[in-house]
Amino acid sequence: MIKAILKKIWHWRVVLTISIAIILSVGTTIVLATSQQVEVQANVINIRKGPGLAYDVAGQVKKGQRLTIISERNEWYQVRISDNQVGWVASWLVKNTEVSATTNQVASVISGGTPIYQSNNESSRQLTTLTAGTNVTILYSENGWYEIKYGTSVAWIQQSAVRLSSQVESNAQTENTVITSNTSDATQVVVINSNNTHLRAQPNASAAIVANLSEKSTLTYIKTVNQWYEVKTNSGKTGYLASWVVTLKNKSTDSSAMPKVASNLAESTIVLDAGHGGYDSGALSQSNKYEKNYTLQMVNAVAARLRSAGANVVLTRSGDDYVGLAERAHVSNKLSADAFISIHFDSSQSADSASGVTTYYYNKGRDGKLATSLNKQLAALPLTNRGAEYANYEVLRDNTRPSVLLELGYINNKKDFSYIKSSSYQQTVANSIVNGLTAYFK
Repeated sequence: MIKAILKKIWHWRVVLTISIAIILSVGTTIVLATSQQVEVQANVINIRKGPGLAYDVAGQVKKGQRLTIISERNEWYQVRISDNQVGWVASWLVKNTEVSATTNQVASVISGGTPIYQSNNESSRQLTTLTAGTNVTILYSENGWYEIKYGTSVAWIQQSAVRLSSQVESNAQTENTVITSNTSDATQVVVINSNNTHLRAQPNASAAIVANLSEKSTLTYIKTVNQWYEVKTNSGKTGYLASWVVTLKNKSTDSSAMPKVASNLAESTIVLDAGHGGYDSGALSQSNKYEKNYTLQMVNAVAARLRSAGANVVLTRSGDDYVGLAERAHVSNKLSADAFISIHFDSSQSADSASGVTTYYYNKGRDGKLATSLNKQLAALPLTNRGAEYANYEVLRDNTRPSVLLELGYINNKKDFSYIKSSSYQQTVANSIVNGLTAYFK
């Protein structure tokens, strides 16, 4: 009888042990199950600091490499590059390898003063400490540690230091990611760039909409939270606006006002910016030709025509060199350029799905006249004119001089590329830009 009872106890002990092991296993893999991974398809692709080709290159990955997705914006994936670094890749250069949704589980810090580290061990550099109740977004689980979002990077926290919730959230942040501007709200205002811009209750795209704002509306700037501006409307409502759809300027000195420029082309200083260069190859044609080579060819053609018209022309690069985006804008600002023109070629998610030429500006008050003058002349090109529109590119945003970014065709469209690589098209573009600048300075 006693032997039978002991045998039953042993049986249930084994069952209980196996059950606990299964539960623990599920608990440690649930974060991985909600992650989505992509695989690099091109031989080499650039990891960028933001979701677009105009952002600086943060690194490179090779064909076959698998990356874990953190979030998605405008057909770009934010991915984990290494233990402490994140960046952005073009979605059309990678393919999904898992079908699951791009979501990340949220955990809450249990105790105050909880440290987070650069790597998943206590001997690595401590980045900061978190207060009790702080929500963190879990990206990955490994050997008793969670990898979490930490600003534009990542960090590690011990699993025992947090309590997992049932919430799944891609926008949770650690408290350390809140960046408050030192500029007083009394001296700066936010101007809406387009109609029906959403004012949100929290600094993320999934937050509730507080109000819909019209173009040219002016709001009081309070502070910056990550890439969002906290603002107050004239009626006293507060909320958040995405920094990339508005313009921040001083009340006293209107930075969107038109700066003084030359009265004719022959007296002007024009900065021409050949997009990409060096290890930043830009977009690829269907035959794997680099955008960086054709932007330089186009800039050289435009420079020759401008110089023959008497303009002083300065190039941000004259060879296959890498130049940072901030440095390109700095050249324009330092020289007080009369016009800054950045040359690029566009790329669509799938080959041959888009075509045409687009003129981009950042600050309508400062750049609008230049954009309109050039776009009017570019309409005569053999490719479809897609018009002039706002874009939050760093080379334009950091510029204090009249500036535009021209996308002169889609490099992964066979028809467009046949023009892009031809010297006759380059000369036609050069003539159009000279004509546009001539009209602009009148």
